[in-house]
Amino acid sequence: MNPSRLLGWALLAFIIYCTLGAVVYFASLLTLQKGVLLDVPWFVSTQKSLYRRGMVNANSWLGIPGCITPDPDLIYKPSNGTCKFDDIEFKTTLNFTDEGRNTGPKLAGTGIAVIGDSHAMGWGVNDRETFSARLQTLSGRPVYNLGVASYGTARELIRLKKSGVLDKVDTVIIQYCNNDLNENLKFDTASKQDLNDKVFGDAPKNLSQPSPLKRIAKGYGLALAAPFRSLSESLRRKNFTPHYEPLMQAIAQHGDTLAGKRVIIFYSNPYGLKYRNFPSGPDARLPNVNFLDVGLTRSDHRKLDNHMTPEGHRKAAERLFEHLQASAHR
Repeated sequence: MNPSRLLGWALLAFIIYCTLGAVVYFASLLTLQKGVLLDVPWFVSTQKSLYRRGMVNANSWLGIPGCITPDPDLIYKPSNGTCKFDDIEFKTTLNFTDEGRNTGPKLAGTGIAVIGDSHAMGWGVNDRETFSARLQTLSGRPVYNLGVASYGTARELIRLKKSGVLDKVDTVIIQYCNNDLNENLKFDTASKQDLNDKVFGDAPKNLSQPSPLKRIAKGYGLALAAPFRSLSESLRRKNFTPHYEPLMQAIAQHGDTLAGKRVIIFYSNPYGLKYRNFPSGPDARLPNVNFLDVGLTRSDHRKLDNHMTPEGHRKAAERLFEHLQASAHR
């Protein structure tokens, strides 16, 4: 083909793509502001980018009055009682006691403690839809859901120790997430104060806001890049190696808490992001610790919000139950 003609076709394709990008951006933004999910590939990937980059208001469980209460060791913990938490993709009611989020009536017997962050707590699903509640139904054993949004492994283990359920369980399930790394690397006085200020401090005032034109330009750029970002994320695999040592150090520091307990570690990352080298089976240094990949994928997570769907929780519960059954017969 003539080079000039090829260049002409490329220029035309570029113009069409940019024009379609503008349509996708404005349609995605307007529907997102109305709380409508457009489950069409380019549109939903654009809505996801706008949602993640703060181009629309996303709700935070931490900011809802009455949902959390200060704690000297944990900075904050769930308030006992009921907390309603809604967003574009879900409407939920969360119920907490001193023993964690409600998992339903508990039978007598030795139980299981679940610790983790928002994925374990059940961000975006109701009480009986969490993998903890489903695991309790499958196993017939009491399951205590002590997961709390934004906790890293260090705080999760402190919460477990303070919960009063240690004498009631022989198994601890740790749900790990990619963003636990920073807290596992550093959870000292300074970082605690910084976190406390972020959660309970006065909201910053008089912050300059970008002009409408800059916001439109930013959003338009996100729309143009959205299909390529979505493809990149679907192919990406995270490296677990930098996470392993800080995780194991956090566990070792709380050896007294986990002494005599069987420990199972699985991961749930935002949007189902996979690790390419997550361990499998018993840990080489701590034989009571087992690693398990429950096989969560992007389809097990919501389109905009990065947490598991009810179906994702069901899948995690079934895989955990299968693992518990298999290990019991060894």
